[in-house]
Amino acid sequence: MQAIGANQGDTDPGEVSFLITRKELAHDTSLLAVEGDLDLASAPSLKWALADVQSAESRHVVVDLSGVGFIDSTALGVLVGAQRALDPGVRLAVACTDENVLRIFELTGLDGMFEIVPTLQDALGFVQGSTTAAG
Repeated sequence: MQAIGANQGDTDPGEVSFLITRKELAHDTSLLAVEGDLDLASAPSLKWALADVQSAESRHVVVDLSGVGFIDSTALGVLVGAQRALDPGVRLAVACTDENVLRIFELTGLDGMFEIVPTLQDALGFVQGSTTAAG
């Protein structure tokens, strides 16, 4: 497991306001669990984490945004770039239930570009081929 964290703004020095945890799971699956706001300050960390996953040549990628309460256009751009850079046959899914984050995907029209499902289990099932697109 690998973690990337950052303390931003006026938070307590011992408190991490942004964290990405990477886990390698069975069935050639990489999981990136994100906590905190995805914005201009944190988007580069997401970009590096996604690049690491792509260089590891995982066949399945899950981005768990269940710990994210805000996402901006910079972070969306990082996700779009990662989706477009995937090799053929590589599946990516996003797990997210936060209404504000889902609304940003919908308002930008990017909800159709990503497989967005409510639970981590659904995302794992999708990328590993045991379920079909949720739609």
